[in-house]
Amino acid sequence: MLINKGRVFQDMLLHSEVRNIVDHALGNDYLLSSHSANIAKPGGVPMRLHTDQWWMPMPTHADRTHLPAGSITREQTDETDAASIWPRVVINVVWMIGDFTAENGGTRIVPGSHLWGRRPDNPDDNTTETVALEGPAGTVGFLDGRIWHGTGANISDQLRWAILTTFCGPQFRPQENFTVGTAPDVLAEASPDLLSLLGFKVWNAYGRIESPAVEYIQPGEQSLGELRPKRTVGRNL
Repeated sequence: MLINKGRVFQDMLLHSEVRNIVDHALGNDYLLSSHSANIAKPGGVPMRLHTDQWWMPMPTHADRTHLPAGSITREQTDETDAASIWPRVVINVVWMIGDFTAENGGTRIVPGSHLWGRRPDNPDDNTTETVALEGPAGTVGFLDGRIWHGTGANISDQLRWAILTTFCGPQFRPQENFTVGTAPDVLAEASPDLLSLLGFKVWNAYGRIESPAVEYIQPGEQSLGELRPKRTVGRNL
């Protein structure tokens, strides 16, 4: 919840050059999924390869039974012989607060894996050849949500610092619940763009509280509540 930890973290979300790329990747509307700090400590082991839209049902053929969307977990996935690929519905922004190198745990990626139509779901996948995402402090990297990746092992004697910001399509559930967890003082000063990222903008009638026609919901807005019969003197209606 970096959104609550200083104006500088809010301003990052409005960086025009970064947002232009996110616009290109996800389209006209999308949500902030998470905005968090990441520190790779010396001596850490590499993270297993994964994708950041692992919860998407796998591509499948019309004549094949597949795992229902609500039953998918990180461990339980759907084996598939599909010939198609997922659409991209997630984009990850990696802000390199310090230098990223192969030695200090720079994110490992598998180039081209976003077009394979599957996620790394068996032990052999973790032996796939990877390359390090490297760059000097101040560099920003972008990861397609389908690409296989994981934090590398930090074999240096220094901490590796980063901020990871994930955006997702407006149809999906964000990792962090910003409509509940965002501080009131942040919401009071939030621009319409920031409110949209945080999930307060109604998208095609989704995300509403009462009326589907409003553009934004209000923080703290309540439903009408229980409906009761109206009682009048002499008779019940």
